[in-house]
Amino acid sequence: MTRGLNRVQIGLTEEMVEAYGETVWDLSHNIQVRIGDPVRMLDWEQIEAQRDGAGLADVQIAERIGLTREQVTHIRLLLEHRKFQRHHYHRLYELGGGRRFRAERFVPVEARASLGERAMALRAALGFDAGEADRHIRTGRWGAATPASRLRALAGDDGGGLAIDGEEGALDWRAGGGGGAALGAAAAGASGADWRAALERALSLAAGLAERGIGRGDVVATDDLRPSSLLHAYAAASLSSAVLCPLPDGLKRETLRRCLEKVSARVLITRGAAPSGLDIAAPVEALSGPVPKDWDADAVASDPLAILFAGLDGATPRASVHNAHTLLAGNDWASARFGLSPADRIAVAAPDPAWAVVALNLALASGAALCEAGATVALGGEVPGARLTLAADTGCRVWIAPETQLALAAAPDAPETPMPAPGVSLRLVDRDGNILAGEGDGALELRGPTLAPSYLDDEAANRNRFTGDRWWRTGLRARIDAAGTVTLPGRT
Repeated sequence: MTRGLNRVQIGLTEEMVEAYGETVWDLSHNIQVRIGDPVRMLDWEQIEAQRDGAGLADVQIAERIGLTREQVTHIRLLLEHRKFQRHHYHRLYELGGGRRFRAERFVPVEARASLGERAMALRAALGFDAGEADRHIRTGRWGAATPASRLRALAGDDGGGLAIDGEEGALDWRAGGGGGAALGAAAAGASGADWRAALERALSLAAGLAERGIGRGDVVATDDLRPSSLLHAYAAASLSSAVLCPLPDGLKRETLRRCLEKVSARVLITRGAAPSGLDIAAPVEALSGPVPKDWDADAVASDPLAILFAGLDGATPRASVHNAHTLLAGNDWASARFGLSPADRIAVAAPDPAWAVVALNLALASGAALCEAGATVALGGEVPGARLTLAADTGCRVWIAPETQLALAAAPDAPETPMPAPGVSLRLVDRDGNILAGEGDGALELRGPTLAPSYLDDEAANRNRFTGDRWWRTGLRARIDAAGTVTLPGRT
């Protein structure tokens, strides 16, 4: 129940209320459209057919749009309070409706943890435009899917938990138990066994982080971009509602320090020896723990999930906060466009965090394996023997950025003609700032379901890179023809 819980405990910001409020309102019981009287006539087929029109319960809305039930209830009650001006409505709601009190389900308000200041700031950075958010939800480009739910599906886990015999800790890959050899080498292959091993290792990392008090809203950084390691860290973040911040290996010490301080990272997962002077750094083996029998801390799609940096070679790196909505929005489309399947093996040619996250999401969408050698699909550059290369300047051209993933992609049979992903809108602006109608050549601006809506704690970058009507200035010059085909000749 939401009674007595505040927004910091629920993990809700005013930006989230504005972004998702009207969608929650429209889907709730407050708006009902019925044809005939199927309930009185006991016409079960029509009752089911008209279920959306009769309004959805809070838990159904939460499952559809990727919020928690408590967040949906709080948003709906807040809007009902504002629209109906009923100051005691939330109290009446909690007391009525035939609710049954079950002691085993009750969590005292004082026992509920509150999110920290940084965790709430990450949520505030996800201040989507309400109209855009509603459109993405209604068109199905945003849903309830998360990396954790997709990994569970590939592993054959329905969300009820892995079948583990014995007490907690029976599955401990660090000590060689529970399939330790497979876990140590797993790179998320096309077989269910490999995906299951990857899920077990991700759960182990999530459990180990939880033992250290790291979980909901906390930032976990990593400079280990190897496919298997990054998958485990990415899935562990989604499993524990933490936020992953992948960073390139080999950053200058001062740049690394600034990035970690900017996002208030609680831990840095390292590939080898920890950098000197960083007491938060540790290898994944030291951070992992025994897999619990029951795990129910999975993030929802609206939770902050990843932070991707741009401008790391400059004085002020820019940090974009993403959730599962923006990260997964274009992946099913791109996976089908590229003809990916479980038979494929995906490798990242350049050690770039943005490309690495794209590779993870394409693998989770298609069931393709992640690998370091023997790839059939190469991202970010050419790999010998690959049947398909996805890059900005060679092969089947795609364009991504830390701010937006898979915004443009070309089909394999037309590599020179990238098109925007579904829901992604493009426009051109001339040197005087005038929007060009139709085809033309100018500075490219973008918005859509894959775009992070702002930079974290960076008012100057938000003013310079986002327009007043929430379009993002890409910094690229482009040409768009009458068919919508995009050519990217260079930077502005």
